[in-house]
Amino acid sequence: MRGLAELEPEGLAPEGAGWQQRKSAQTRIAILEAAIDCLEKHGYARTTTQLIAQVAEISRGAMLHHYATKQELISSVIDYTMYKRMEQFIARINALSEAERVKEHAGIELYWQSLLTREFTAYLELMLASRTDDELRSIFLPKARHYDRVERQEIMRVFPEWADKKKEFNLAMDFCIATMEGLLLNRDIWDDLKRRRMLREFVSRTILMLRDSQLPLPKTK
Repeated sequence: MRGLAELEPEGLAPEGAGWQQRKSAQTRIAILEAAIDCLEKHGYARTTTQLIAQVAEISRGAMLHHYATKQELISSVIDYTMYKRMEQFIARINALSEAERVKEHAGIELYWQSLLTREFTAYLELMLASRTDDELRSIFLPKARHYDRVERQEIMRVFPEWADKKKEFNLAMDFCIATMEGLLLNRDIWDDLKRRRMLREFVSRTILMLRDSQLPLPKTK
């Protein structure tokens, strides 16, 4: 997949890799997976390179061999987190039948499930921390904007029924992301499962109406 390949961090799957290259790639993946665990369990402020090395069960020297600075590591963590999110979501969409995808609109629930993953929790930690950390923001924001563009391209590809409705598609994406991520942030406050399911069903029905031309686009000046 071209879009997914755009998100893949360097050094994870070298072509024609020999034993040393494969070992290096495995170590990088172990470091990045450990970083996701640390972000999920401890948050950005308490995630240090020392803690990541400890969770990855490697020496600090081995960590520095692959990622000389925390900034370099965080940059790769952002790339890897976005890559894993996209890989998992697209695989789940591709596993749907056409009826599940088009008529039952199962993709909405799959998107909700994708927000409950450790990868999204790590992404959310980085996004929130970037609000007050200028150095992190300078790394995170361009990557997040790139991810948004690639995500829309890939989702359009796996939902071809939207191909001739690009304006409606982009509005549907905006509505889905804003509503579902807002629901996630309020999940512990809105602790009524039925209430949360009702909102997801409302999102699904609204998006279907947009797709089926039953809900006109808002007029803008």
